[in-house]
Amino acid sequence: MKIISIGLLIAVCGGLSIFAAPAEEQKSVVIIYGSRYGSTARTAEWIAEGMAGKAAVVSAKDAGDLGGYAKVILGSGIYGDMLHADMIAFLEKRGEEVRGKILALFVVCGMPPDQAGGYLEMFAAKCGVKPLLAKAFSGWMKKELLSPEDFQGLEKYYQSVNYPFENYDHTDKAKCLEFGKEMLDKDCAGK
Repeated sequence: MKIISIGLLIAVCGGLSIFAAPAEEQKSVVIIYGSRYGSTARTAEWIAEGMAGKAAVVSAKDAGDLGGYAKVILGSGIYGDMLHADMIAFLEKRGEEVRGKILALFVVCGMPPDQAGGYLEMFAAKCGVKPLLAKAFSGWMKKELLSPEDFQGLEKYYQSVNYPFENYDHTDKAKCLEFGKEMLDKDCAGK
């Protein structure tokens, strides 16, 4: 009976280990992001999807041990012409640790991506690197998610430029997937 019980325990524990994929099959790339209202987090997830499962995704405030990752992709939402506070804090605390591993940077903002080059330059300067790849993506604004302070500030801004203050979602999954695939195509993800 002991042999059957031990065998059953091994079978059950062995079966459970299949679900612990990161421990069994460590990903070689981690995408670390700072997101306030979710569009940067969603963008990071889509980029990872485009990398065919070769990248883990974690928020900057929750980034733990990064020793097992060969490469790092950093992403940040832009708020008031600045990087997200969590990304700034991450870079101040752990910038040296990841500097030599940074593969790519991306930003998510409300302005058209072709006009966001200054944000990418600012991000690269804060990281102290010139990444292999950098890209700007459009985000969303969902008024129901905004803090009272952000709601008031944005409402005043839109009034000052005589533009309607309304929800929008300019995220583009296809462009995020393409960015992830581009990294794979350049053989950046490693094994």
